[in-house]
Amino acid sequence: MKINTFVVDDESLARQRMKELLADHSDIEVIGEFSTGQEAKVALMNLKPELILLDVQMPRMTGLKLAKLLDNSDMPLVVFITAHDGFAVEAFDTRAVDYLLKPVRPERLARALERVRDQLSAIRETASGEVPPNHSGPRRSLSRLMAKNGDRVTFIKAEEIRWIESAGNYVVVSTEQERHIIRETMSALESELSPKDFVRLNRSLIVNLGVIAELKSQGQGDYFALLKDGKRASVTVGLHELERRLRFG
Repeated sequence: MKINTFVVDDESLARQRMKELLADHSDIEVIGEFSTGQEAKVALMNLKPELILLDVQMPRMTGLKLAKLLDNSDMPLVVFITAHDGFAVEAFDTRAVDYLLKPVRPERLARALERVRDQLSAIRETASGEVPPNHSGPRRSLSRLMAKNGDRVTFIKAEEIRWIESAGNYVVVSTEQERHIIRETMSALESELSPKDFVRLNRSLIVNLGVIAELKSQGQGDYFALLKDGKRASVTVGLHELERRLRFG
């Protein structure tokens, strides 16, 4: 299936170079090329691409600004392209699929397009209700989180997460070795993490089911979960459902 694609860059030579690189990928179909973010934004309403290869630095409207203006519910996947690596953290903050440095190497572009294909496959499966082979549901669950600290970006595997705590507009993600602060909402993470592996015990805490040691009564029908490191957490989710999931996984 073709992946309808925009190429957006204010340099004509850069656009031509990208189209030459994309010609080696038969499933990529360039349906529009634009020299400004404004032109691309207008065209998005009519052409509906699934992927935008987007230059970060452009006059008047940068690629980052364009990405932030897009409606998340109808947003194409974005791969940023730039001559500077100082925008990486901000680019990933827009949920970009990847971030390529100019001059773009063919093998690096190929890896980015593989990520695009994986994400589009999950999106299409969810939209159609199809279940991919060896998958237990119609959508793919989040496999890793991204945490940034200054100019450093750390990727956290979902299976390494012990619990996630709410902290205002941020969450604190705890693994066995570290704690990471991420700008994300609890509701968004709850919807993206595998329900087979994670449970929201209360308004402020999502826990890996594997770290719950036992459930204890506090009297009057109230319970708390005792985690394997001794942490206690109140339980406001349905107790019977939690017991079932702890028993059967």
